[in-house]
Amino acid sequence: MADIAGLVNQLMTDGTVPTLALNPQAQFGIAPRRYLGAELLPERTVDENAYREESIIYRTVIANDGTRYSPTQKKGAALIGSFLVELGNSDIATEFTSRDYDALLRMLQTRPTMDAAATLLNWLDRTVNLALIEKNEKQRWEAIVSASVVRSGDNGYTETVSYSNPANHRAAAGGTWSNDSYDPFADILAMADLLESKGYTVGRIITSRTVLSILAGNDKVKARTGVATINASGQISATAGRATRDAMNLALERDGLPPIETYDLQYRTQTGTGYFLSRSAFVLVATTGQDESIDLGDTNSLMVENTLGYTAIGRATGQAAPGRVLRMEAKQDKPPRIEAEGWMTSLPVVTNPEAIAVITGIS
Repeated sequence: MADIAGLVNQLMTDGTVPTLALNPQAQFGIAPRRYLGAELLPERTVDENAYREESIIYRTVIANDGTRYSPTQKKGAALIGSFLVELGNSDIATEFTSRDYDALLRMLQTRPTMDAAATLLNWLDRTVNLALIEKNEKQRWEAIVSASVVRSGDNGYTETVSYSNPANHRAAAGGTWSNDSYDPFADILAMADLLESKGYTVGRIITSRTVLSILAGNDKVKARTGVATINASGQISATAGRATRDAMNLALERDGLPPIETYDLQYRTQTGTGYFLSRSAFVLVATTGQDESIDLGDTNSLMVENTLGYTAIGRATGQAAPGRVLRMEAKQDKPPRIEAEGWMTSLPVVTNPEAIAVITGIS
């Protein structure tokens, strides 16, 4: 009969735990809990933990005319910049308590070993692996919304990583969106026009349900969607009810914009919870034509289209290759338990800074 220490050792040595840590599909979450940031800045393993990314794209320039046999005009195909990438380190430790240990031991005694293995792997995935994945997701949205990532740790340690922040691409709302005398579409269309002026087309709009609710209750939005009417004197009347999401999306479609996606996932900290995407932000993301191929193994791959860049996953402490690291060990001193740790070296890298437009401070 297998014991817990033997089971833990088997899962560590037969490749099961390393495979769990390196599963590239985990970054996207599952249907009820999709990580939208991973669709914009998917993970990419890198060989160095500090390097200069030389492909920060600002815009593409058109080709020059020339004669049939003239040399090419050496001006380059794009105006680009660079970004010093210095990956940060994050880690977490947790414990499979003695009470759970006893329950797992009873399972080993009465059920197939694979059931106990599945229980243990599910615990490791939910408590350790997911904590690392969600750390990346939090930092993605910081980079997108604020053009900065704040690293904070024990003993008051804090460090801010600043990203390229083109002028006017992140701006406070021009007025109070919950005020019926202000039209939020003025801000939305202004940001869409800004992206268009840079040669981009808006491909996604992502915001919170809080902002969506503010939009739905605004009289100017109601007038755009047909819930409200404008009388002969130009005043809005018959404003009972709210604008529906479908009606708002139809209004956006008439202006050549995509439908609104809401993103309201929360993460937990030791002291509370937070939202990956700020409740008061409205994000427009342009189509970039930049795709990321994710190797899923066994010759399978996933193509993530129109990315803003990538999330660099470097070589974690003590490792020969890049990737997240998971470890667990059975402790048989009193009280018996299983200790698990995970750590990684990572940072989001935005290579298309002008493909992002953010309206902040919405109320």
